[in-house]
Amino acid sequence: MTTTRTPRRGSARLPAIAQPPVQPTARTVRQLFEGRTYHLDSYQRDYAWEITQVEKLVDDLAAKFTWQWDETHLESDTLLYDSYFLGSIIIYRENERIYLADGQQRVITLLLLLIRLGTLTEDRHDATHLHSAVRTLMRGGDHGGQHFAVRVDRYAEFFDQLANNRLFTSDGAPADVRRLHEAAEHLLTRWPENLKQDQLPYFARWLLDRVSLVELDAGDAARGKEMFSAMNDRGKHLAPLDLLKNYLLADAPGDPYQLDLRWQHMVDELHGPDRDAPLEFVRAVLRAKYVKPAADTSQLLASAPHEWLDENAESIGQNQKRDGRVRLFTEILEPLSRPYLAMQMATGQLRADQEAIWYNAHLRIPRQFDLALAAAEPNESNDLNPSVLRKGELVARFLDLYVVTRGVRQLPYGPSELDELVAGLLGPVRMTRTTDELSRVLGEAAAGWYVHLAEIPELRYRPGANRPFVLYFLARLTAWLAKGTGQSETVEHLLAITEGQRPFEIEHLFTKSERTGTYRAQAESDAEFDRLRSRLGGLVLLDGSDNASAGGLPLERKLTSYLRSNGLAGSLHPDTYRSRGHKRFNTFVAEQGLTDLFHPYDVESRPEDIVNARGRLYRAMAERIWSPEALGLPLPRTAGPYGPAGGNNDGDGGDDDERPRRQRYKTTLTNLIDAGLLRADERLVGRRGGQLFPATLTADGRIRTASGEVHRSVSAAAKAATGASNPGDWRFWRVEHTNDTLFAVRARYLRASDPGQNG
Repeated sequence: MTTTRTPRRGSARLPAIAQPPVQPTARTVRQLFEGRTYHLDSYQRDYAWEITQVEKLVDDLAAKFTWQWDETHLESDTLLYDSYFLGSIIIYRENERIYLADGQQRVITLLLLLIRLGTLTEDRHDATHLHSAVRTLMRGGDHGGQHFAVRVDRYAEFFDQLANNRLFTSDGAPADVRRLHEAAEHLLTRWPENLKQDQLPYFARWLLDRVSLVELDAGDAARGKEMFSAMNDRGKHLAPLDLLKNYLLADAPGDPYQLDLRWQHMVDELHGPDRDAPLEFVRAVLRAKYVKPAADTSQLLASAPHEWLDENAESIGQNQKRDGRVRLFTEILEPLSRPYLAMQMATGQLRADQEAIWYNAHLRIPRQFDLALAAAEPNESNDLNPSVLRKGELVARFLDLYVVTRGVRQLPYGPSELDELVAGLLGPVRMTRTTDELSRVLGEAAAGWYVHLAEIPELRYRPGANRPFVLYFLARLTAWLAKGTGQSETVEHLLAITEGQRPFEIEHLFTKSERTGTYRAQAESDAEFDRLRSRLGGLVLLDGSDNASAGGLPLERKLTSYLRSNGLAGSLHPDTYRSRGHKRFNTFVAEQGLTDLFHPYDVESRPEDIVNARGRLYRAMAERIWSPEALGLPLPRTAGPYGPAGGNNDGDGGDDDERPRRQRYKTTLTNLIDAGLLRADERLVGRRGGQLFPATLTADGRIRTASGEVHRSVSAAAKAATGASNPGDWRFWRVEHTNDTLFAVRARYLRASDPGQNG
């Protein structure tokens, strides 16, 4: 007789109640944060994402969205756009709380995105509903409270200051909080300018409702930890790079084992500290060598390289050569990987003759190697021939000049601007063969930029908007003077953030309390004095500890700390000029023709005179640092002292800017005037914070603000009128007599235009 045993419930081997199988749930970003607060257990890592991972997320999202967006779409049309998948997260529940077992890096970075969306949509009349939505979502389950959707006590203060657009100092903060701060800063600088302006409401709606991930609910903490280990420690997914290798080497003649070894050797060398570096190298080569000039590269970024190659095999001639696929590896990728690796290594350490590569890497300038690779001949890229590296540094200097001349005008120089610049030059750069030919092409493209160095004295420091640029610019001036006078400060040292040490900070020469004496009678308001003291000539770099101790002291009492900090700040101290030990300083200044511009501080001088004088000095220094001779970018023979006559060539996309542009962004105010949709001398008005900002449209398609300044760029006019970093773009300005936004007028123009010419 057979006896059936019944398992004892509650035994050590069998739970009283069986756990249900893990069920995946698809969640959009909106659903992920709506009414939910996430906690972290002690075994979870601190926030560990570096800038590379943050930038990749922003780039991928921007590329996926931009590829689909069109100016004629409605906001609701974004619900029909292709979605973007962020992967999976694991949660579990304990004591009526939701814990993140896996995925906290992505969830926290998404929270940073929501907070940034909240500040970007503030005061945007076209995004009030989105502003309210993201402000609610970022609070998670704490409706109307002060907590955030990810509840970590040591992050709370930073989240709060970021959400309220207050300046955050990372001095003394833990390393993970500093990484959060850096991530939030670079989210904003990496965010394409077009996604901050007209496209912002569309992008925000798409992000909330079409970007998703899969949530795996582990149930309890024990299974949450078990699943975390299983997801992170076991298995290996077939990555895009593996798929590319299979695509290129499949059916290749010769020894497949040797080809595989060569491929793996190339990948291992490129990996270094960044696991994504080999894939970024492949994409850079494809953009540089094969993407059509001025074409949209977002599809290449969004798809795996082998898919892009297969779709474009005919146009790039891959099928016209015998063994075309494997030759792409052996004749292009493999040879170019060596100089690319050398240029990548120069991004991590300031090296002689490759300084500009490091500068661009510090400012997170994207695609700085594309033009160098476009100019490179694979047969010149062996270790004994440094010509590709010389081309890389030449391109880096060109891009550095672009950034500086944009930055001094407080214009964006983010991914969209850099992409457009690089795409417009790919054609002529690919035609060059020698370094001299490349320098001539780049010199011609940059010829019109030098004139903008004249605007340096008017540059104002705005901590929430242009702090990274002003810090960098002052560091370049300070380091240049230090090198010429035999001092030790390098740009790398001045910009370094070292554990346990205060970094160099931007120091105002004059405190707010120094609006006294004769200047009080001349200043219209405290705000005017604050604008004066924030101009570039009123700033220096100061060692962090000296900056903290100087506090609110008047300038004459800070001169000693200036003298010991660095030569540029110390040049305000009279000992710099009369001490016997400063002979080298005076000699270098004389050699550079700057003797008449360097002056010690005179207590009898007005703050305005000092700021103006220092502004002229900084301009003269910059004209030497970024001169055509210093950069190796010769002016065209027909150029005047600041570039070709009759062309602005400033990269703003005006009517006389002949660089190829993406078709959809070609529409200018001049087009609208010529089409009869706007009139010359049309009255425009913008509104922000309850205040009206009048302006006038000029006959040549520019905007004259109330101050009398004239701007070709719509966004630049809005920034100048309001003083805000992101007041809006084509939606900010309205035609006074019709109340239509310029965006609406432009949309009518596009609908009436031939579809092939829309832009």
